[in-house]
Amino acid sequence: MVNKKIVRMIVMLFLVGAFMVVGVDAYQKLCLTYGQSVPSDENPRYTCWHDLCQICVTDNLYPAAPYRCSGSCGTLGTSGGVDKEGPNLTVNSPVDGEVYNSRRVPFDITSNEPVSLYYLDNVNGRGRWRRMYSRTTSYLRSLSFKEGMNNITIKGTDKNGNAVEVIRVFYVDSKEPRVGSTEPRRGFADGWFEVEISEENLVGVKLFYGNDFVGVREADLDVGECDYNRGKYTCDVDVDLGDYDGQTIKYWFEAEDIAGQKDEGREVELDVDTTLPVLNNADFWAQGSGRYAKYIYFNLEIDEDNFEEVSYMDLNDRRPRWSRLCSRLKNGICETKKSFRKGSHVVDIQIVDEAGNMISERIEFDV
Repeated sequence: MVNKKIVRMIVMLFLVGAFMVVGVDAYQKLCLTYGQSVPSDENPRYTCWHDLCQICVTDNLYPAAPYRCSGSCGTLGTSGGVDKEGPNLTVNSPVDGEVYNSRRVPFDITSNEPVSLYYLDNVNGRGRWRRMYSRTTSYLRSLSFKEGMNNITIKGTDKNGNAVEVIRVFYVDSKEPRVGSTEPRRGFADGWFEVEISEENLVGVKLFYGNDFVGVREADLDVGECDYNRGKYTCDVDVDLGDYDGQTIKYWFEAEDIAGQKDEGREVELDVDTTLPVLNNADFWAQGSGRYAKYIYFNLEIDEDNFEEVSYMDLNDRRPRWSRLCSRLKNGICETKKSFRKGSHVVDIQIVDEAGNMISERIEFDV
């Protein structure tokens, strides 16, 4: 019987012999210069990004383990893909046209070869390039920029002086809008509302108004029609409160900036009065006679729950202005008299309630 150990030795010798017959890859150490690639420029398994690189390769110029090579290195020659073109620069961030809600803007840049990175502020940079990093294939960090629109040029330069430039335009809005004072703040609401907003880049304003009984509604304001002065917008809007007449409502404003940041103002509670005052008598005035002809006697029967005042203005005065006739009613009546100088007179009478609803009449007479 054949010894098993002898059989295994015979098998091993056979395999070694077969391996020697087939042969093994030969290895060599190469000295690469900046930009050279192996096995080829079209198939760059390894590229040298230093002045000199020593690498172990197979006879097909594929990278191999360093321990397989020893001794001095040979040169690859000009067929190894010497870098003659600009880098392939990819700017993932900042994104063109993007709005950032922080002054710290993220930069994400990659390159197919080591580059020195710079950027130029095309608006306020005064033509001076700022260095971002030297000799890198990736750049991932944040840089600080001013509020508003920013226009910059990013440049990547490789060791051979080849450069590529990319322009990015983006916006920075790090400050949230702030809804300030609103009108009206007390008394009655008649449908007119006003708000003051602190914000440089305002893009949207909404008014919310209503109650639980009828419901809460909203109205979009046109920012283009708002007044702007030194970082503040003043906006107003008129809405129909007819469905809320005689009820109590709450209202508030919401502001949104270019970065999507929002702020809501405080809620204000008001009574609603959209009904005009009613004058019940057409013959509400009479002129005195004789020596009393200079007097006009007023007796206005007014139907108004939220009466404010009755006023008049003589259009024939040198400087016409509104003057009060009555600030309160007695049993629904405004009764008073006023004297006028000699001559012709055209007088406007105005009845106003606390919500600002108003009616007017005109009378004419001679003294």
